[in-house]
Amino acid sequence: MALGVMTVVAVLSVHGVVSQSFKNSSNFGYSVLVGARGGGTQLTMSSIFYLTPPVENIPYEYYLAFCDAETRSRELEHSIAYQAEQLEEETLLLLDDFSANGSTSSLPAALTTACFARQQQAWMGLDEDGMFRNWTHTAIPINLGDYWVDEETGSQFRVVGTKPTFFTEQVLDIETERAFTFAEGRAFSEYDVEEGHGFYEAVIGSQVARQSGLKIGDTIQPTHGDPQSPGSHIHEQDFFIVGILDTTGTPNDRVLFLNMEGFFLMDGHTKSIEDDSQRGIAKRAKEAKEQAQDEGEFDESESEEGESEEGEAEKETPADPAGGEQDEHDDHDHGERPHGPTWEDALSIEQREVTSILIRTPVGDDDIDTVGMFLPAQINQGDLNTTLGWSPFRPERSQTAAQAVNPVEEVTGLFSVFVDPIQSVLLGLTLLICFVSAISILVGIYNSMSQRRHEIAVMRALGASRTKVMMIMLCESVLLALTACVIGWVAGHALNWGLSPIIESRTGVQLGFFDLAPSIPLAFLPGGSSLPGWLSAFKVSPELLLIPGLILLAILVGIYPAISAYRTDVSKSLGK
Repeated sequence: MALGVMTVVAVLSVHGVVSQSFKNSSNFGYSVLVGARGGGTQLTMSSIFYLTPPVENIPYEYYLAFCDAETRSRELEHSIAYQAEQLEEETLLLLDDFSANGSTSSLPAALTTACFARQQQAWMGLDEDGMFRNWTHTAIPINLGDYWVDEETGSQFRVVGTKPTFFTEQVLDIETERAFTFAEGRAFSEYDVEEGHGFYEAVIGSQVARQSGLKIGDTIQPTHGDPQSPGSHIHEQDFFIVGILDTTGTPNDRVLFLNMEGFFLMDGHTKSIEDDSQRGIAKRAKEAKEQAQDEGEFDESESEEGESEEGEAEKETPADPAGGEQDEHDDHDHGERPHGPTWEDALSIEQREVTSILIRTPVGDDDIDTVGMFLPAQINQGDLNTTLGWSPFRPERSQTAAQAVNPVEEVTGLFSVFVDPIQSVLLGLTLLICFVSAISILVGIYNSMSQRRHEIAVMRALGASRTKVMMIMLCESVLLALTACVIGWVAGHALNWGLSPIIESRTGVQLGFFDLAPSIPLAFLPGGSSLPGWLSAFKVSPELLLIPGLILLAILVGIYPAISAYRTDVSKSLGK
């Protein structure tokens, strides 16, 4: 019976703790997941638990749909479309300057510039929030697909490219607002000047640090793609480890996080764009300038002056693709530059893709996340297609590439279809073991009755009533069951504690010795619907229900030996 109880406890606690970790949205820190169209379960398993390969990537513009106007403007200004419009604007300004100096009247240069700026703002929506910004608390983009392999142990760890906001704005528990903390170091920067790392900084999870021995200041080289696939290769770029996370009890403990700007610049992470579309806008500006030169509408000195002004303008307003504070950019211009790419070399928007976006939606005063319930449907209806303001460099098929899912619903569905039935089968087998064990108790006690009849007769002769003798036999059966319960509970949790490293390495979920199976309302149990309302809502761990269950089982199997003792003939038994 102790072995049966041990199995029941192990199944209940492992399944309960792991399923609660998977199902509880508070442990996610977000309520909506946006990624490539395909299987919602695979998207959830790859982007949240890092257990499966990613489905596909989606254009970077989807991320901008959840950002505020300041972030969108800063990001979109570092796009090929924006730069092409700037080139056309500057060319027309040169023509305008020539006309102003000649006999033909024209608008002043300042007014022309303002008109172009306003036109570009309206075209690209530079001064507008993303269409889903009002329904977004935080939006964190991530990129998957790479791994890091420990050469000494051969262990493989997933690599995630993301932004520093993954650690500074995202939380581990929405209810308590528990934030990420660091055992050592700090979160990476989008562009580090102080230590000279540039775009190439990394943060590692606690389990990665523990198993690999990596520490602050070490460098890593990610492997492109699955290390087991023939097309994989090791990136030559070094990333500097600047932080080690505290243990979170989530899949983040077994991941290496890279700065997304550096992730984009590695070989194989650049999305190709359609060359014909790229030439479309830029070619118009080039032809206009060549035509003006052929007709002698402006001389070389004016051209050089215009180019000089253009260079000064670029120095005054450097592109900021990844979003940093202005004072940091001043440091980039006047301070010591890191070796390697600078902000001007960051990947353009059209060439960027993200694997998925982690969206946390606002929760109302009633603590019900109604936005998180209807937002996926809005995104899946294709509203992004017409309102996102796609650039001409993004092909049409990319505009319908994304889907949104509620990760809690996906995980719950996965458990209800696959995991819960398996748990039911295991519990059925373990309960059968307990039942067979109970039968063995019945047989053992009953077989010992022939040896105890003399003792029972002596007790009766000394004044013990039949009822007292019967209760003694029942107590013996109950004590055997309770002893088995204690031994089995300790053995079951010791087994879980011993297997905890394996469970954590596979799922990222920690399982301690005293972790009980999560409490459930009594209404969920068989016959619970017939209980009074106040009692059916009472929550209790299924493990604790083993105690009354085993007591009832012990009474049932002990009742027959007890009745046999109750009917013992004193006169006959004393003579034996």
